[in-house]
Amino acid sequence: MKTAYEPPYIKTLVFVGLANIIFSTYFISVLLVGVVFKIFLDAVKKEYNYLLAFSIFTFLLIEVNQGFKLFSLSLISLFLYYFIIPRLKHLLSSAIMINITFILSFYLSIAIMVQFFDKLNLDIYFIFLFNFILDILIIGFILWE
Repeated sequence: MKTAYEPPYIKTLVFVGLANIIFSTYFISVLLVGVVFKIFLDAVKKEYNYLLAFSIFTFLLIEVNQGFKLFSLSLISLFLYYFIIPRLKHLLSSAIMINITFILSFYLSIAIMVQFFDKLNLDIYFIFLFNFILDILIIGFILWE
């Protein structure tokens, strides 16, 4: 009997957490929050509470290492899941474009949050662009269902 493919969510979350801890000591901003956001969306949709708690914990690690407000990424994720994503699903029909648009809307929300709480810094937008491209590649090759 063939079992359904389950992406390596826990291993990915552990990798993202460790990467943020290690790269923050070398002052390199590899956030990978789009990957955690995708796992968060799947955990909420499939009602995997253990995976939801682990993804919120990974969000907390990223927030502490990058200097964001605590639980801001989780609140942005919940806001997007309940208010923005249902509207985007009606607009797009391609699964690839839907995932890219979800990640793009998440990064735009983070950029707005950073702009609101911090001074204008142009370097942060290049960091977000680099991380967006990296997240799209990881989601496309590793976490695609």
